[in-house]
Amino acid sequence: MTDHDLPDIDEILFSMSEHPLGQGEEATVYKVHTKPKYTVRVSHNAPPLKELRNLLTEGSFSLQENIFEDRNFAQPIAWWGKDKRIDGSALITINLYSPGFSLEVHKPGRPKPDNEDALIRTKVLSETIANMPDTVIDKLYDDMHFLNSREYSIDVGGGLFCNTGNILYSAVDNKAFIIDLQPFIKHGERVGIPHHTKGLNMPLYLARGLLPGAYCYADEHAKDPELIEYRTAIVNKVIEGAKRANYNDVGGYLGKDLAKIPKFWEVQLRKLRIPEKYCNSFIKDVCSIEHESRYPLLKNKVPFIRVAGKGMCS
Repeated sequence: MTDHDLPDIDEILFSMSEHPLGQGEEATVYKVHTKPKYTVRVSHNAPPLKELRNLLTEGSFSLQENIFEDRNFAQPIAWWGKDKRIDGSALITINLYSPGFSLEVHKPGRPKPDNEDALIRTKVLSETIANMPDTVIDKLYDDMHFLNSREYSIDVGGGLFCNTGNILYSAVDNKAFIIDLQPFIKHGERVGIPHHTKGLNMPLYLARGLLPGAYCYADEHAKDPELIEYRTAIVNKVIEGAKRANYNDVGGYLGKDLAKIPKFWEVQLRKLRIPEKYCNSFIKDVCSIEHESRYPLLKNKVPFIRVAGKGMCS
């Protein structure tokens, strides 16, 4: 991934005139069909399309140094424009394209679809994730180990958990892709979490990121027995993967305090309506994992320029 045949300005503008690949709270993402290995991520603060041609011809894209070797996290490989409202943030980035479909059932802020339709979608997605090969989970944990060594984590936005929009699953490739990253949060950078100095690559957050509808439809879908079976299977899959990967929850918001782990898992399992007969064994398994780091820390830290939002630093 060191050599890139990047899309030119006209290809970028053309992609932005088509239907977007996706849209979130920070940016809109477009597929560059003429260069299918890439997407263009455009901040909501960027100028309108009709103004961009002149602006883009006046200043070229800057290359983003690669610190992720040959791994694909849909990371930026080039950027343009500084967002004056957010330090260290770009207005447009060219990103690697990751295949697969989003596990997100509903985007916050949008009108909810008919509950029956949403339940069908949630159950279909959940069944798919529950039946993923264990190798998919193993690869996700290996990626999390690797990201720790680079001091980056799955982006959790303004909340405490990875949302399901930040993980894609390709049933064709039998792979799941983390598609949004943030640098480890340092002391004092995040309002409301003044002492947080770690990243968020943790089994607890991965579990939530693989559970369609767990946040947006927490109340509406809470009592569906078939969905609860799928959720239980997914949580079990995540915990078994953590055991194989020697990956526990010490770090992140839990700091180095192992005693906090049971309470965090207990609260979340209760919210997910996981049957009581499984909860104790799940928590016992999670607490028994001895963490091992697979990759050494990267010595030379490289600035990571991305499209950001919500006042977060990049």
